[in-house]
Amino acid sequence: MASPNKGFSSQKSLEIKTKSIETTLVPLVTQISTLVHFKEKPRCSSATNEKTLYAINRVGEVVNTAVERFVSVGESIGNENPEIKSDLIDGCREARSAGGAIKRITCVEHDSSGKPICVTDRQSMVQAARGLLTAVTRVLLLADIVIVKQIISVKKKVTSTLNRLEGVTSFPEFVKLFGVYGTQMIDLAHLTGDRQNDLKDERRRSQLSASRTILEKSTMLILTSSKAYLRHNECLHARKCRDLVYGQVRRALDMVQLIVYDSGSTSLNDTSTLTLLLAKNEINFVKSLRQFEYAIEMLNVSSTSTTKEQLEQLYNTTIDNSQDFTDSIYISIEQREKVLQYHKKLQEQLADIIKLMFDAQNDAFTTAIQTIQETAREFRQQLEQMAIFRASEFFRTHDENVLLNELKSYSLSNRTDLLQESIDRFHEQAEIAIELSKLLRHISSCDQLQVSSEYHDMIFQNLSNMIVSSSQSLAAHPNSRVGKENLDALCRCWEEQINEFSILVKEIQDFIEGRREKTVYLSLPRPGKHGTTSKCMIRAKNMSSMTFSMYLFTRGEGTLRTTQDLFTQAYYFVEEGSRLASIVREFVNQIPNKTIRQEILIQLDQIPLMCHQLKLKLKNPVLGKSSTFSKVDAVISETRDLMNAVTRLCTTVFACQSKYKTIDSRSTPPSNNIAYSRPPLSSSKRSLLYRTTSIERDDHIETAAERSLRSSSLQRPSSYLPALDHI
Repeated sequence: MASPNKGFSSQKSLEIKTKSIETTLVPLVTQISTLVHFKEKPRCSSATNEKTLYAINRVGEVVNTAVERFVSVGESIGNENPEIKSDLIDGCREARSAGGAIKRITCVEHDSSGKPICVTDRQSMVQAARGLLTAVTRVLLLADIVIVKQIISVKKKVTSTLNRLEGVTSFPEFVKLFGVYGTQMIDLAHLTGDRQNDLKDERRRSQLSASRTILEKSTMLILTSSKAYLRHNECLHARKCRDLVYGQVRRALDMVQLIVYDSGSTSLNDTSTLTLLLAKNEINFVKSLRQFEYAIEMLNVSSTSTTKEQLEQLYNTTIDNSQDFTDSIYISIEQREKVLQYHKKLQEQLADIIKLMFDAQNDAFTTAIQTIQETAREFRQQLEQMAIFRASEFFRTHDENVLLNELKSYSLSNRTDLLQESIDRFHEQAEIAIELSKLLRHISSCDQLQVSSEYHDMIFQNLSNMIVSSSQSLAAHPNSRVGKENLDALCRCWEEQINEFSILVKEIQDFIEGRREKTVYLSLPRPGKHGTTSKCMIRAKNMSSMTFSMYLFTRGEGTLRTTQDLFTQAYYFVEEGSRLASIVREFVNQIPNKTIRQEILIQLDQIPLMCHQLKLKLKNPVLGKSSTFSKVDAVISETRDLMNAVTRLCTTVFACQSKYKTIDSRSTPPSNNIAYSRPPLSSSKRSLLYRTTSIERDDHIETAAERSLRSSSLQRPSSYLPALDHI
C-alpha cells in the first residue's frame, strides 16, 4: 500500500512550520556550516594547520555521534507508530548514511612524510551536508505527524462525547458525560496550547488561539443550555439555543483540526483545500492597499516592474475590500461620499500613471507616483478614522446592561410585547457590533488583530441568537430556574464580549498610532512544570493586569465602574504582591552568591512594607467627593510605586535564575493554581472618550444586583480565577 507521506520527496513537503523543528536544526546547521566553510580554504597541507584538521575531524565525529543518537530515537518512534514506520525508517537510514559520509569526509589522513592532510574537496562536503539536513528534516517532520495525530485523536474523542451529550435524555446521564467531556477538553487545551506556541505563522497561531477561546467560553454554555433543554424539552426555543451552542463548539473543533493538519507539514489531507479555508478573508483593505502602494513604489525602480494588468487588479482588489464601508448602513452619507471620491481619485491617478509608464524618464511620471501615494495614504487614514469613530459612537450610545436587564425582566414577567421590542433593539445592537467587527478587520494591519476582529464578528452573531432564543424560552417558562440561569450565563458572556471588543478597538487604535505594545491574554491552562520563576511571572503578570485596569479607571475607561471597584481591586493587588514576596523569599535561599542574595533581599524587603502602606491608604475612611478624590490619588500613587518595585525585583530574579540555573525543588503546582491573564469581566459603558466619572456614579445607592455585577468586573488574584478543570 502506498505510504500516505510519500509527498516528502517534494520540496514543499519539507516546509518547516513549527518553531521546535527549526530550533532543533539550528545546532546541526551551525556545525555543518563550520565544516563547509573549512572546505573553502586551500587544500595544500603546508597551509593547513594541523590543529585545525584535528578539530574538524572531531566536529565530524560529533556530528556523526549526534546523528546516531537522533536516528535511534527516530527508529523507536517509528516502531511505536506503524503508520509512519516505513517512511521514518527510510529517513533514519538516509540520515545515518549522511552522518557516516560527514565522518569519512572529515577524517584526517597522512602523507608519505607522516603529516596530516585533508584530501576531500568542498563539493563532496556540500553534497553530504545537504543530504544530512534533508534526511534529518524529513525525520523531524515525520515525527511531527505523531503530535498532529495525537491532537486529532483527542479532538475526535471530544467530538464523540459532544455528540453523546447532545443525545442524552436525562440529567444524571448528562452530568456523567459532561465530566468526561471536561476532562477531554483539558487534554485538548494542553495539546493545542503547546501547538499554538510552536506555530511560526502568526495568522495560524491567532486562529488557533481564537478557536481555543471559543471552546473555553462555550463549556459553561453547554451546561446551562443543556440543563434548560432537558428541563423543557418540548420548548423549541430552548432546543434552538442548545443547538446554537453545540454548533459553535463543533465549528471551533473543526477549525482546530484544520489548523493542526495545516501545521503538520504532511499530506494527510488535501492541503489546497486547507489553505483555501484557512486563508479566507486573509487579504483585508489595509493589506490590499499596501500591495497596491508597493507596486506603485516599485515603478520608481523600474517602470516595467509591474504591468498595467497587475496594477489594475491590485486597484480593483483594494476597492472591493473597501466596499464594506460604502455598503454599511451605519456609515453616514457624507462619509460614504468621501470614500467614493477616493475611489474616483485613485482610478484617475492610476490611469495617468499607466499612460506615463512608457516614458519613465519624464518628471511627470515621478510626480504622478508621488500624488497617488499621497492619495492612498489619505484613503487609508480616512477609513481608519471612520472605523474608530463608529466604534467610539457605539460604546458611547449603547448600554448593553440596560438592554440585557430588560430582556431578563420582560422574560420573567412574560410580557411578550415588550420583550419583542427589547429583542428588536438587541438585534440592532448586535448588528452594529457585527458591522463594526467587519470594519475593524479591514483596518487591522497585523494578523493577530485581524483574526481577533473576525472572531468577534462570529461570536456576536452566534451569541446574539443564543440570547434571543434563551429569552424567548424563559418567557414561555417564566418560573424556570434553569432557564433563568441559562439566560444569565449568556448575558454575562455578552457583557464580557463587549468588554473584550472595547479592548480590541483600543489595541487597533494604538497599533495605528504606533503604540504597538500588546497585552497577551492566555485563556486556557498551560501544561508543563512551573517553577519559582514561572510562578513569579504569573504573579507579576496578574499584578500588571490589575495595575493597567486601575490606570484605565483614571482615564474613564476599562472595567472598573466606581471608586469602590478601584479600592477593591487595590486590595486584590496587595494580596497578589504579598504572595509574590513569599515565592521570591523561597527562591532567594537557592542563590549561592551571598552578595547577590543580599541585594535581592534588600529589594524584597520593600515589597511587604509597600503592601502595608497601600493597605493603610485603603483603610482610610472618606466622606464627600474631596476626600474620595484624595484617597484615589493616594492609592494610584502607591500602586504605581509598588508595581515599579515588583518590576525591578522580578528582573533581578529572572537574571539570577538564568545565571545560576536554579531549580525549584517544590512539587509542580496543580493546574487550578495557574493564572489566566485574561481581561476582567464587563461593565456598563466602555467608551474610549465618553465616560461618566466614577465619582458621579457613587452618588446613588447600589442594589444587591448592582453590587454583584460590580464585583464580577474586578481582576482577582490568580488563585481566585476560574480554571476549566474546576467544572
